[in-house]
Amino acid sequence: MKLGLSMPFLSTPFFSILVKQATADAKAKGGKVVQTTNANHDASQQVSDFRNLIAAGANVILAGVVDRSAIRPALDYAKSQKVPVVIVDDAPAAGDAYAIVKADNEAMAAQAADVLAAKVPKTGKILEITGALTTTNGQDRKSGFDKKFKKKAPGVKVIKQSADWDGPKSADVMSTVISGTPHLNGVFLATDSLYYEPVAATLKARGRLVPVGKSGHLPMVAIDGSVESLNAIRKGYLDATVSQPVLDYAKYGVGYLQDALEGKKMKAGATDHKSTVVKKGSYFVDELPAPVVTKKNVDDSALWGNRS
Repeated sequence: MKLGLSMPFLSTPFFSILVKQATADAKAKGGKVVQTTNANHDASQQVSDFRNLIAAGANVILAGVVDRSAIRPALDYAKSQKVPVVIVDDAPAAGDAYAIVKADNEAMAAQAADVLAAKVPKTGKILEITGALTTTNGQDRKSGFDKKFKKKAPGVKVIKQSADWDGPKSADVMSTVISGTPHLNGVFLATDSLYYEPVAATLKARGRLVPVGKSGHLPMVAIDGSVESLNAIRKGYLDATVSQPVLDYAKYGVGYLQDALEGKKMKAGATDHKSTVVKKGSYFVDELPAPVVTKKNVDDSALWGNRS
């Protein structure tokens, strides 16, 4: 295995930890990483990165996606060079990939809705700050949360605002909503790795960042499991998060690339690691389980946020 790593950006621990774990997993299989590229949020750069990785000798590529539509030329080029690709965390809109390794985003959001519904009054209002609804993950997290929360807390109104996976924008949303709804009863963040710190700073400035058990606490639940969110759970400011299985993205992503090198064919069905491979369109998607993190299990060493 000569692994090329194409990352959409490396400005958060999510992808830097993914790179570190994938490097270790490749070495454990007797392979090596030939190069890691950073597209820095530039979709056209990611297309160039694929070419550069293959030119550098990569015979397999593990990639995150800048833009699920714009990555097609990169996937087409890799196919023309007979270089298998596994995509993690999202699914491309088109193009060839050996496998997709991701969490079930609808299920993660439904888990978050379960937790938040149990912590808010039967009537009132909560704020849902969604991700970019132009992305599959953004759509799935919104859909999963909305369906489950409506079922669990039908009397609570949900104020839905998108922050487009942008931290500063999430702070603006929080500021606007808390000004117009001073008696807000809860908050759901579609991503803690991007939204938690700016949202927490906004709440702190208004005297609304209060720990669990204290008068004035605003229940807040999120998805991702960043180091910041785990620390916030320890301090009581964040009630819970649903942690993405980042370490498993690397482990099983690299494993599937090894399978591709050995000529094995992907197939749907139960796996040996407590997940299910499903066929979605032309892609085989391994939907990995994601744990709910509270004070009870926040120190678990298997959580990627504890590897930062």
